[in-house]
Amino acid sequence: MSALQDQPINTSFLSPIGFKFQLNNFPAVNYFCQSASLPGISISSISVPTPLKAIDIAGDEVTFEELSIKFIVDENMKNWLSIYDWIIGLGFPTEEGQAKYKKLSENSELTTDATLTVLTSNMNPQINFRFRECFPLSLSSIAFDSGGTDIDYVTADVSFRYDVYTVENLLNNDVSYEGKPV
Repeated sequence: MSALQDQPINTSFLSPIGFKFQLNNFPAVNYFCQSASLPGISISSISVPTPLKAIDIAGDEVTFEELSIKFIVDENMKNWLSIYDWIIGLGFPTEEGQAKYKKLSENSELTTDATLTVLTSNMNPQINFRFRECFPLSLSSIAFDSGGTDIDYVTADVSFRYDVYTVENLLNNDVSYEGKPV
Protein backbone atom coordinates (compact mmCIF):
# COMPACT_ATOMS: atom_id res chain seq x y z
CA MET A 1 0.00 0.00 0.00
CA SER A 2 1.53 3.33 -1.01
CA ALA A 3 1.65 6.43 1.16
CA LEU A 4 -0.77 8.18 -1.22
CA GLN A 5 -3.50 5.68 -0.36
CA ASP A 6 -3.20 6.49 3.36
CA GLN A 7 -4.05 10.17 3.01
CA PRO A 8 -6.97 11.55 5.05
CA ILE A 9 -10.14 12.42 3.19
CA ASN A 10 -10.75 15.63 5.14
CA THR A 11 -7.64 17.74 5.79
CA SER A 12 -9.47 20.58 7.56
CA PHE A 13 -8.52 21.23 11.17
CA LEU A 14 -10.95 21.44 14.09
CA SER A 15 -11.54 25.07 15.07
CA PRO A 16 -11.74 25.97 18.78
CA ILE A 17 -14.40 28.60 18.03
CA GLY A 18 -16.66 26.19 16.15
CA PHE A 19 -19.11 25.13 18.85
CA LYS A 20 -22.54 25.75 20.35
CA PHE A 21 -23.54 24.88 23.88
CA GLN A 22 -27.06 24.26 25.10
CA LEU A 23 -27.97 23.73 28.73
CA ASN A 24 -31.64 22.74 28.70
CA ASN A 25 -33.80 24.93 30.98
CA PHE A 26 -31.19 27.74 31.05
CA PRO A 27 -31.34 29.71 27.77
CA ALA A 28 -29.63 32.80 29.23
CA VAL A 29 -26.52 30.73 29.96
CA ASN A 30 -26.56 29.25 26.45
CA TYR A 31 -26.62 32.62 24.69
CA PHE A 32 -23.65 34.04 26.59
CA CYS A 33 -21.48 30.89 26.60
CA GLN A 34 -17.90 31.79 25.66
CA SER A 35 -16.12 28.47 26.10
CA ALA A 36 -16.82 24.85 26.87
CA SER A 37 -14.41 22.02 27.57
CA LEU A 38 -15.20 18.58 26.21
CA PRO A 39 -14.50 16.35 29.22
CA GLY A 40 -11.89 13.64 29.05
CA ILE A 41 -12.69 10.00 29.65
CA SER A 42 -10.63 7.24 31.22
CA ILE A 43 -10.95 3.58 32.09
CA SER A 44 -9.52 1.77 35.07
CA SER A 45 -7.10 -1.11 34.74
CA ILE A 46 -7.05 -4.43 36.53
CA SER A 47 -3.73 -5.92 37.56
CA VAL A 48 -3.62 -9.66 36.85
CA PRO A 49 -0.82 -11.50 38.64
CA THR A 50 1.23 -13.97 36.63
CA PRO A 51 4.23 -16.06 37.73
CA LEU A 52 6.67 -13.62 36.15
CA LYS A 53 5.03 -10.20 36.24
CA ALA A 54 1.66 -8.62 36.92
CA ILE A 55 -0.08 -7.65 33.68
CA ASP A 56 -2.61 -4.82 33.45
CA ILE A 57 -5.76 -5.34 31.42
CA ALA A 58 -8.61 -2.95 30.65
CA GLY A 59 -10.98 -2.62 33.57
CA ASP A 60 -14.71 -2.07 33.65
CA GLU A 61 -15.05 1.34 35.27
CA VAL A 62 -15.25 4.34 32.96
CA THR A 63 -14.68 7.75 34.53
CA PHE A 64 -15.77 11.05 32.97
CA GLU A 65 -14.17 14.39 33.84
CA GLU A 66 -16.31 17.37 34.82
CA LEU A 67 -18.04 19.47 32.17
CA SER A 68 -16.86 23.09 32.44
CA ILE A 69 -18.18 26.16 30.68
CA LYS A 70 -17.48 29.88 30.83
CA PHE A 71 -20.14 32.48 30.10
CA ILE A 72 -20.41 36.27 30.08
CA VAL A 73 -22.61 37.45 32.93
CA ASP A 74 -25.48 39.57 31.63
CA GLU A 75 -26.17 43.03 33.11
CA ASN A 76 -29.08 41.81 35.25
CA MET A 77 -27.04 38.75 36.30
CA LYS A 78 -29.95 36.54 35.23
CA ASN A 79 -27.71 33.75 33.92
CA TRP A 80 -25.39 33.75 36.96
CA LEU A 81 -28.34 33.89 39.37
CA SER A 82 -30.11 31.01 37.59
CA ILE A 83 -27.12 28.73 38.28
CA TYR A 84 -26.83 30.16 41.81
CA ASP A 85 -30.50 29.40 42.50
CA TRP A 86 -30.05 25.91 41.08
CA ILE A 87 -27.14 25.19 43.46
CA ILE A 88 -28.99 26.68 46.44
CA GLY A 89 -32.05 24.64 45.53
CA LEU A 90 -30.04 21.41 45.33
CA GLY A 91 -28.38 22.04 48.67
CA PHE A 92 -31.39 23.75 50.34
CA PRO A 93 -29.42 25.02 53.37
CA THR A 94 -32.00 27.69 54.17
CA GLU A 95 -35.72 28.21 54.11
CA GLU A 96 -35.32 30.05 50.81
CA GLY A 97 -33.29 27.12 49.47
CA GLN A 98 -36.02 24.69 50.47
CA ALA A 99 -38.52 26.75 48.47
CA LYS A 100 -36.14 26.71 45.48
CA TYR A 101 -35.69 22.94 45.84
CA LYS A 102 -39.45 22.48 45.84
CA LYS A 103 -39.76 24.61 42.69
CA LEU A 104 -36.92 22.71 40.96
CA SER A 105 -38.46 19.40 41.97
CA GLU A 106 -41.96 20.34 40.79
CA ASN A 107 -40.58 21.47 37.41
CA SER A 108 -38.32 18.38 37.10
CA GLU A 109 -35.27 20.67 36.98
CA LEU A 110 -33.06 19.07 39.65
CA THR A 111 -30.94 17.85 36.75
CA THR A 112 -31.00 18.74 33.08
CA ASP A 113 -29.44 17.56 29.85
CA ALA A 114 -26.83 19.58 27.98
CA THR A 115 -25.50 19.41 24.43
CA LEU A 116 -22.13 20.54 23.09
CA THR A 117 -22.34 20.77 19.30
CA VAL A 118 -19.09 20.82 17.34
CA LEU A 119 -19.29 22.74 14.07
CA THR A 120 -17.48 22.22 10.78
CA SER A 121 -15.22 24.86 9.26
CA ASN A 122 -18.38 26.11 7.46
CA MET A 123 -20.13 26.42 10.88
CA ASN A 124 -22.49 23.52 10.21
CA PRO A 125 -23.27 21.12 13.06
CA GLN A 126 -21.31 17.89 12.74
CA ILE A 127 -21.14 16.18 16.16
CA ASN A 128 -23.38 16.40 19.23
CA PHE A 129 -22.04 15.47 22.65
CA ARG A 130 -25.09 14.90 24.86
CA PHE A 131 -24.62 15.08 28.62
CA ARG A 132 -27.33 13.31 30.64
CA GLU A 133 -28.62 14.37 34.06
CA CYS A 134 -26.30 17.38 34.60
CA PHE A 135 -26.18 19.28 37.85
CA PRO A 136 -23.85 22.11 38.89
CA LEU A 137 -20.93 21.50 41.24
CA SER A 138 -19.47 24.98 41.42
CA LEU A 139 -20.06 28.51 40.21
CA SER A 140 -17.18 30.96 40.21
CA SER A 141 -17.10 34.19 42.14
CA ILE A 142 -17.53 37.59 40.51
CA ALA A 143 -14.89 40.23 41.15
CA PHE A 144 -15.85 43.90 40.94
CA ASP A 145 -12.96 46.33 40.48
CA SER A 146 -13.37 50.05 39.80
CA GLY A 147 -9.61 50.52 39.31
CA GLY A 148 -9.49 49.05 35.82
CA THR A 149 -8.89 51.24 32.77
CA ASP A 150 -10.38 48.86 30.21
CA ILE A 151 -13.77 47.25 30.46
CA ASP A 152 -13.38 43.49 30.58
CA TYR A 153 -16.88 42.16 30.92
CA VAL A 154 -17.54 39.80 33.77
CA THR A 155 -17.38 36.09 33.05
CA ALA A 156 -18.22 33.15 35.26
CA ASP A 157 -17.16 29.52 35.24
CA VAL A 158 -19.47 26.67 36.13
CA SER A 159 -18.62 22.99 36.51
CA PHE A 160 -21.11 20.17 36.12
CA ARG A 161 -21.28 16.48 36.92
CA TYR A 162 -23.45 14.20 34.81
CA ASP A 163 -24.24 10.53 34.42
CA VAL A 164 -22.73 9.91 31.00
CA TYR A 165 -22.18 11.62 27.70
CA THR A 166 -22.88 10.16 24.30
CA VAL A 167 -21.60 11.08 20.86
CA GLU A 168 -23.89 11.58 17.86
CA ASN A 169 -22.32 12.04 14.42
CA LEU A 170 -24.71 14.33 12.54
CA LEU A 171 -22.98 14.05 9.16
CA ASN A 172 -22.47 10.28 9.13
CA ASN A 173 -18.86 10.86 8.15
CA ASP A 174 -17.40 7.92 10.10
CA VAL A 175 -14.53 7.07 7.81
CA SER A 176 -11.03 5.98 8.61
CA TYR A 177 -7.90 7.40 6.97
CA GLU A 178 -8.13 4.75 4.29
CA GLY A 179 -11.60 5.93 3.33
CA LYS A 180 -13.27 2.78 4.64
CA PRO A 181 -16.11 2.96 7.16
CA VAL A 182 -15.02 2.56 10.76
